[in-house]
Amino acid sequence: MRRIRLSAFILFMSAITAGKSFAASWVNFPSSWDIGQVFAVSITSTAEYTNPVVTWMNRSITLDVEQGGTGRISYGLLGSDVRNVKPGVYKIMFEFMQKGKKYKASGNIQLKAKQYPKENLKVSPKMVNPPKSELARIKKESQLIGTALRTMTTPRKWTTPPQPPLSSITLTSTYGKSRVYNGQPRAGHNGADIRAVTGTNVRAPFAGTVVLTGFHYYAGGSVYIDSGNGVITAFFHLSKILVKKGDKVEKGHVVAKSGATGRVTGPHLHYSLILGGQFSDPIPLLSTSITKMLKQGSQQQVN
Repeated sequence: MRRIRLSAFILFMSAITAGKSFAASWVNFPSSWDIGQVFAVSITSTAEYTNPVVTWMNRSITLDVEQGGTGRISYGLLGSDVRNVKPGVYKIMFEFMQKGKKYKASGNIQLKAKQYPKENLKVSPKMVNPPKSELARIKKESQLIGTALRTMTTPRKWTTPPQPPLSSITLTSTYGKSRVYNGQPRAGHNGADIRAVTGTNVRAPFAGTVVLTGFHYYAGGSVYIDSGNGVITAFFHLSKILVKKGDKVEKGHVVAKSGATGRVTGPHLHYSLILGGQFSDPIPLLSTSITKMLKQGSQQQVN
């Protein structure tokens, strides 16, 4: 009788141990989305995992692993740039390590065309066709900006919703507008212009590290902040910069004063949100959260 009870106990404990070692994992992403708009992705698992990466638009983006629900979760914010992404089906891929094994999952996202209005602007002629004496400067600044936008760090310092960069948000030019400067067509607007008199405090939407500052030919006074997982925010046309490269800032920290420097028609703040190198519309994110956005996606089981 004792042997039977002992055997039953061993079987019972073995079942519990097996249950604890089993890991179920999922990825979450939308099946379709509008070009230029921010979307959320995630990896979730009932057990520990490491090295989560999501690959989107030929860019590998490192994520964190955090406590979430009954297991672990990795959050990501992604988007597509209205300037260079065309409607179509694009592949997204996830990978992570668990118990010494690499797991992968992939899917497709249908990016849909979104109608953005056209805008005609009058600016200084040299801001449309710069003189030869400025070309070397413009090239150097472009290289510096490219390096900043390739920054990829963890841990995640961004939380949603972000801090509005100004105390009052009144848009003077929305993201995605196709722009015509002095009668010459140019690429779509890669940020949002917000009404602001010169000298208005500009606040960091997320905590992060300043990766670039400067007074650039087109953007004027500029600040770029890295908040981890490929999330970078940028402000242009500033009159005064209050931080320097390498500075750590908290969410809501005053980083600059708005102005009218660079290619402008008047004082305002240009606010850009760059996700894995893709300039995306920053405004809708001000009124939502990562949790709400994930509800618009669907889950796919990995293991």
